[in-house]
Amino acid sequence: MMADEAKHTEMALWGTISLQDGEVRHWRLGDLHLWITFRDEEIWITHGFQNELKGRLKEDTPPANLDWTRWATRIVSNEVRIMPVFPDMPLVVNSEYPLKVSPGASIKIFARISLWVRVSNAKDDYQLTELPTVKLSRTWFGSPIEGELCYYATTTARRDLSKVENKPNLVQCPIQITNQAEKELNFEHFCLRVERLSMYQLKPSILWADETQIVYHGEDLNSDVIMTGKLAEGVTKNMLLTKPRRHLKRGFGIRTFKHFFEDILFFDK
Repeated sequence: MMADEAKHTEMALWGTISLQDGEVRHWRLGDLHLWITFRDEEIWITHGFQNELKGRLKEDTPPANLDWTRWATRIVSNEVRIMPVFPDMPLVVNSEYPLKVSPGASIKIFARISLWVRVSNAKDDYQLTELPTVKLSRTWFGSPIEGELCYYATTTARRDLSKVENKPNLVQCPIQITNQAEKELNFEHFCLRVERLSMYQLKPSILWADETQIVYHGEDLNSDVIMTGKLAEGVTKNMLLTKPRRHLKRGFGIRTFKHFFEDILFFDK
């Protein structure tokens, strides 16, 4: 083993850590196992997912079949910054159960999205890697000639979070949906554009996004998607962990709801 000493770290707090030369750090978050070390003025990173790692796992020693990626950075540093970020594409999220939303009605739901881990050189904030805490399937949202590549969320949107278990790799995203169409909205799933959301830490194991407002105008029309910036109860602006990946205008129009049979095509799992 290349490390002179090893240390297991619970990923409860995010931020900057210092590595002694040859020291190995291990994180477990969701399905992701992440190891980082500093050696010979380089940052070394390797990772694996729980269902792919064979045999008994030693947290202070990554399996021999994992390859290390070595980073020689412009500014040599033994400090790395570990931060949570949203996935790099939108997600298709299913409702916990099919729901009909009548014209003029408004509902509030919560989507729990598995986060990614971003590792950067702490001295110059140079990004080294990003890794998902859960491997997600890719899917196409839209028709064959109009749509976008997305991930398929592994959790469902709920009306109430009071009975769910908090998990440190899941971000709670509040969404307000209003039906301004003349007909009812058959709500079974929708496309959530998480790259426009910020992330806040209420407690070490509880992360929140700011609110997304979706105004539905009809099956053949774009929905208005508004990043309201509204925060959940108890969450304040000084709890901000990460800013949005994409800084776009506050509101925009885009397809968000469609017939189930025509808008989800799987590419992989």
